[in-house]
Amino acid sequence: MLANLRRISPDVEAEVQRLMPLLDDAEDWSEGELRWRDERDALLLFAKIAGLAPNDFSEVRLWDRTAAGAAFISGLIGTAVQPMLDDIRGRAATRFSGIGETVVRAFASRGGNRSYDFEVTSITDQSVVGGREGALDAYYYHVETRTSVMLRYVRPGPNGLLSPDARHSLDEFHSRVHCLPRRDRRSVDDYSLLDDPLFLRIHERVPFTAALQRTSPGAIYPYDQVAAAISAAAKPGLPDLAVDSLTRHLVPTHFAQLVRDGWFGASGVPFEVALDWVEATIDTVGAALTVVDFSPRQRGNGSGIKTWA
Repeated sequence: MLANLRRISPDVEAEVQRLMPLLDDAEDWSEGELRWRDERDALLLFAKIAGLAPNDFSEVRLWDRTAAGAAFISGLIGTAVQPMLDDIRGRAATRFSGIGETVVRAFASRGGNRSYDFEVTSITDQSVVGGREGALDAYYYHVETRTSVMLRYVRPGPNGLLSPDARHSLDEFHSRVHCLPRRDRRSVDDYSLLDDPLFLRIHERVPFTAALQRTSPGAIYPYDQVAAAISAAAKPGLPDLAVDSLTRHLVPTHFAQLVRDGWFGASGVPFEVALDWVEATIDTVGAALTVVDFSPRQRGNGSGIKTWA
């Protein structure tokens, strides 16, 4: 159909070319463009946790592809953040400024039912900027409750299996972050569904689309389920880990609501500890997106401040 439209007139050809970036059927998408897709996906999920509907996030809809560079948020019109001493804003940019490409944007709107105030930092290691394939870890951190949640973006191979490299980097990352200092266990009168902040976002190798009101298709899995499946797949005589063997997953909308209500994530996490996790990400996979949410809100499950468990 597109080929036939192109033959009608030069004007139609120009219009088709203008619309092509909005479609999901392009081929040969680069690693950088797939990373754009993952950053955009994480940003919209975390913005929903911060209290927005994607259609209300005008900065994302006004995204400029030509300005994007190595990071999706480079093409956003959010306010550039200047690092400040003794303040949580800009601290990630200060800590990771020498790694490769670090971009920081702030987004705030106060009033009505759509009040939000958050900062986004994209950190891309120089080797990944230069073309090396790298996974993306996306972090959400809520300042008031010091709640931390992390998504590791994983693309299965053409045979539907998690590649050995993806499994190795995940194992390397998890072994590093669990060596970090921990606080006392949370109080017995507090509760949540999951305290582990690490989740995997697994979806097919679909291209980036500029239809920015949508997140990418895919499922979200708690890390312990994936780790158990990897362990079982490593036993002699069993096949490699297939994504479709992971039968219990979360859809993005429900995941965002459960995080917002305080059911998922490690709370009472000092921001410096969260940045230690980001540092482990840069060292193991090369690219990170952090969303720091300053929006005040009552946790949905009525719990108090949970401690790092």
